[in-house]
Amino acid sequence: MVTQDDLAGVIGRVLGGRYRLATLMGAGRFTEVFLAYDLLQSQRVVVKLLSGEAIPGERVRDEALAARYLQAAEEAFSANHPYLVGVRGWGDSDFGPYVVSEFMAGGSLQQMLASGYLLTPSQALMAGLEVARGLEHLHSSGHVHRDIRPSNICFDLRGRARLADFGTSWMLTYSEAAGALAARSVFTSIDAARYASPEQAQGLEADHKSDVYSLVLVLTEALSGRVPFQSDDAEYTHMAKMSRNLDLAGQFDRLGRVLETAGRPDREERPSALDLGRGLMAAAQTLPRPTPLPLAETGSGIPDTGDIPGAGLPAAGPAAVDGSGASRRGPRRLLPALTVILAVGALGFGAYLLWDNWFGPETRPVPDLADAGDADLLRIENEFGWVLDRREQRQDGTVAGQVLRQAPRPGTGLERGETVTVWVSLGPELVMIPRNLPGLALEDAEQVLNESGLAVGDVFTRYDEDVIEGAVIEVDELFAEVDPASSVNVVVSLGPSPRVVPEIAAGASFAAVREKLEEARLEVLEWPEPSSEIAADHVARVEPPPGTEVPADSIITVVVSTGPVEVLVPELAALGVQEARLLLEEADLCLDQVEGPLDTEVLASNPPGGTITESGQCVSLITRPDEDAGAGAEDG
Repeated sequence: MVTQDDLAGVIGRVLGGRYRLATLMGAGRFTEVFLAYDLLQSQRVVVKLLSGEAIPGERVRDEALAARYLQAAEEAFSANHPYLVGVRGWGDSDFGPYVVSEFMAGGSLQQMLASGYLLTPSQALMAGLEVARGLEHLHSSGHVHRDIRPSNICFDLRGRARLADFGTSWMLTYSEAAGALAARSVFTSIDAARYASPEQAQGLEADHKSDVYSLVLVLTEALSGRVPFQSDDAEYTHMAKMSRNLDLAGQFDRLGRVLETAGRPDREERPSALDLGRGLMAAAQTLPRPTPLPLAETGSGIPDTGDIPGAGLPAAGPAAVDGSGASRRGPRRLLPALTVILAVGALGFGAYLLWDNWFGPETRPVPDLADAGDADLLRIENEFGWVLDRREQRQDGTVAGQVLRQAPRPGTGLERGETVTVWVSLGPELVMIPRNLPGLALEDAEQVLNESGLAVGDVFTRYDEDVIEGAVIEVDELFAEVDPASSVNVVVSLGPSPRVVPEIAAGASFAAVREKLEEARLEVLEWPEPSSEIAADHVARVEPPPGTEVPADSIITVVVSTGPVEVLVPELAALGVQEARLLLEEADLCLDQVEGPLDTEVLASNPPGGTITESGQCVSLITRPDEDAGAGAEDG
């Protein structure tokens, strides 16, 4: 486990033979967090080492804690989902157990708030919907996150929100570490109370409804710059949550009503994550398309402090919020051109309302609302005391905000407290995005969209194991229906991700090597070749060599030994030594020892002529002694 004395020696070390630690990003509540480089996949990752300060005694290893930490990593790995920050791996090292997760290059919601940026209702709705989908997956698997906070909501470079740090909340209940964790934590008791649900404030067990409540608090902070019921007194914060409802119905358009319902003190009255997502989807119909978020790696100016809990907490105090709920420090919601036109005509309408409210009779005539804007409709309630029943619908040939009809008709006399019903356009009817885009080539998908009056928007690419290169993987849109003439973002396949030729030991069986290569999605070409060093039917080598990066489905040549080449030892009797040497070399054999004179004829060889032996084998010769040669001459 890493201690403060060890940190300097950790940078540059490679954990598990794969993850090189690059920089210390900061300290979480239980871990030291490092930006690292995955040497195998050639990409950045986050490595979290269990802090040595989590256990009293620092350098004394707590095997039970280490085992539970890795168990939590395995649990988080099994909860894989597009809206959860994925765990890539885990292991043990000289510095203690570690967990590897995806690097969220877009930064965290905590960073955005710390920079002074507040989300518009559309941006908050989008982020909330994505996190709710991640929670829905966790809850359906029987898990509870227990630690929803801005630092645990991170963004990828496409601005998609992902929920982080699931699986480590069990550390809060680990009794032996509790005291040390509290002592070193960058979070105070007030911080712990800030996002807790009312039942958690009462010391009750958190459940899936507790996660929903915490998410509502986070989204409210993202919109307004302040957490509801926030106070310097943790006990007051807890009591307020247990006894008071959120009051958001008049803020942030229809989104405020959804958040208010989901933030009720009684958890039995709160929606599930699934129902919260449905409410957000319904509210989205009344909001404009969200503008891009200021991500950490897109020149936003947000400091790159990572998604570390506690890094850059937002300043206390409420932020300025306009009537739509958007921050004055963030991007404002752009009103359609029609609103500007209606605003000009609304001057006379507003003056009439004010005059009639002061001097008119108890029963006032309903004005013609055909040219009324949003502000004028609000005056019906505020200045006349009528109840406004606003009903929204889509209708072709209209623009958003246009009044379609009203009841009662203009000129009808109404008393205070009576109802005026107004039907307001949300714009023309939505167009269904064609469902057959996945699997089509990009050019074909563009043609299909054009036939529906739509166009291709941003084209994102990623590797995919099943979709061929150049084909559409999915549509990158939150809703199945979009405004007419909209651009539709799509994700296009780069084909399967590249492979690395695995390590192959010389002498391994061909069957084992084939299985290993096919598991890596590589094709195998068997190439027989004789070898004196490698046994028959075993692998001599592979080409290209191990460690080479190749496209998926590449052909890897596996050179398989057929064993040594067998040759016939020639008949050498009666030949001279030099003649015998040449004959042996022609047979791919070599001359070993010569027993006897070198200038007499060969009597025999070892192995003898006519014997089958391995190619390259050396043969010994026996030659006629000198005295035999002399005796033969006298006899002649």
